[in-house]
Amino acid sequence: MGTKEKDITLDIAKRLKAHLLKSDLHHVLMTREDDSTVPLLERVTLVREAKADLFISIHLNYLPKKNTNIIETYYFGPSDDKKTLKLAEQENAGSEYGLSDFTAVVEMLGKTMKLQESKELAESIQENLFLNSRKHTEDIQNHGVKRAPFVVLLGVDVPSILTEVSCLSNREEERELNSESHRENIARYLATGIFNYLNKGVRTHEAKR
Repeated sequence: MGTKEKDITLDIAKRLKAHLLKSDLHHVLMTREDDSTVPLLERVTLVREAKADLFISIHLNYLPKKNTNIIETYYFGPSDDKKTLKLAEQENAGSEYGLSDFTAVVEMLGKTMKLQESKELAESIQENLFLNSRKHTEDIQNHGVKRAPFVVLLGVDVPSILTEVSCLSNREEERELNSESHRENIARYLATGIFNYLNKGVRTHEAKR
């Protein structure tokens, strides 16, 4: 149908921004506001200079050999899965890093707070995306939370995730993605996942006090 990932994800991101700003407690910085290309390392620099607290990267899956609709969410880390490594190689294209550069970085990071918090953020977003999406699409598949060596997640020093919110190669889902209501629902589910993660952190902090 000619639907482009960059158009759908930007629209979802703008809708997510609107949901987050409703609370008056958050400031949202977009890596792009229009149909422009921002290199991976420029995104990392933007996040660092803004001293962001969280980083969310929104994507659509594309699996032409499988007529499926899946949701999955990634945080930075090593992976032995060939599909994940191939995806990371594609996403990292154009950066100064290769997959061979990640081993030392992963060992250096170890079980840092960033990795633990990124995992919790990924779990919250994945749970809300899948459980709510399943109410409308029964055949949607939950591919869970995974680790992957994405450059954009490596360079950011705060909890960061990359989420595949839908599958563009599924014809029925492509039609749905061209619906404003469907994109609005996805943005709302993402916002709920973020709010749940943040509220959990507040509750944990208060309990320690």
